[in-house]
Amino acid sequence: MIKAVYFDLDDTLYDQLMPFQLALEASGLTKLARGGLLAEAIFKRIRFHSDRLWSIHVEGKLSLAELRIRRTTEAFAEIGLEITDEAADALQRNYELEQSRLSLREGVLTLFGQLKAKGIKLGLITNGPVQHQLNKVTALGLLEVIDKSEVYISDGMGIAKPDPEVFRHVQRLSGYLPEELVYVGDAWHNDIAPSSSAGWTPVWLNARMQEPSGERIPVDYLTCQSISEVYAKLILHEQSKTGCLL
Repeated sequence: MIKAVYFDLDDTLYDQLMPFQLALEASGLTKLARGGLLAEAIFKRIRFHSDRLWSIHVEGKLSLAELRIRRTTEAFAEIGLEITDEAADALQRNYELEQSRLSLREGVLTLFGQLKAKGIKLGLITNGPVQHQLNKVTALGLLEVIDKSEVYISDGMGIAKPDPEVFRHVQRLSGYLPEELVYVGDAWHNDIAPSSSAGWTPVWLNARMQEPSGERIPVDYLTCQSISEVYAKLILHEQSKTGCLL
């Protein structure tokens, strides 16, 4: 039986593409990106390089400022566009400004209400600097519905996704069994594969229609394209295991 559902933050509870598009405009890069479709392609590659470089950052071999510049310049370079380190830094600063004006995805508060009505605990597990992530949590009003003690941020834990130990650490603190825990996230590599490795039930919020990356071991997961589908998916999953509703 599900006892707690934890959520990724970035691009799961809010749409990261919208503030990114506004940041492109504020940075004077809109014409260079030539509209929404290419902006989305750049955004996806920035996310890819961010995940790829994060382990190097965690090892202390790359500062956070350097990571943010490299992920951006390399993403633009992949589609044949060259931008300076200064332009990448300006984009990051404008992106952070837009992130102070965030709004939750439609359906998030409804889902939270459905889960809490069933006595299911809510939490967050996210990578990043503690204060930076807490600023977003506060901007989204999440501390009104999620206890701050259930907000786990990688820099505060000293371990980061995709290390499955992140999920084992939270599981031990929760007091629940792995099979009683669910994790909802948007990133296959950072969210779905490692939470499955830790014995959790992953729910892949695959709004951008990504493909799973190759894994050497099978990954059991649920999938949906919108946050409003999550509750129904969990009900069906529980019925298939126990014959009971949540």
